[in-house]
Amino acid sequence: MKTRSKIFLGGIGAACVLSIALATPTIGAFYNVILSTGTIDSDVHAHAYVTLPSQEEDFGAELHTFGAANFIVQDIKLAPGGTTGWHTHPGVLLLTLAADSGPVDWYDAHCGKVTYQAGDAWTEGTKLHDVVNNSSMDAHFLVTYVVPKGVNKRTDEPAPKCAVALGLR
Repeated sequence: MKTRSKIFLGGIGAACVLSIALATPTIGAFYNVILSTGTIDSDVHAHAYVTLPSQEEDFGAELHTFGAANFIVQDIKLAPGGTTGWHTHPGVLLLTLAADSGPVDWYDAHCGKVTYQAGDAWTEGTKLHDVVNNSSMDAHFLVTYVVPKGVNKRTDEPAPKCAVALGLR
């Protein structure tokens, strides 16, 4: 098995701090905990490239920040009928809908809908969006944020006109 990997992390300045605290409220959230936060006090340049024998192409991933960044890991459960509310983020989020979760509907600023199922993963960022649990099961998210140091991880925004017309909050 031939495996090639190269990983570089530059500018790691501060240690990860464990803090358990309530995070930004959502409508219908009954469990909303920040599991950990960490700060890197300079630019982040990280990349990994791997050749896997079972795939025809190499795998690669890159992360670059310009300035200090907070890394935040959050565990959220959203009750049936719950919503995150319309919001944006000042950075990048990596989300996973946990295996014990019901599906959720993700809406963009034009009220385009994507339905995610347990085990699905996606990214979010600076574009306006809302997530609604229209199922009869709890929705369970695991979220990692990469946002500028000292900046709130989300900004609440008013619902777009299309949301009002569709009855979305």
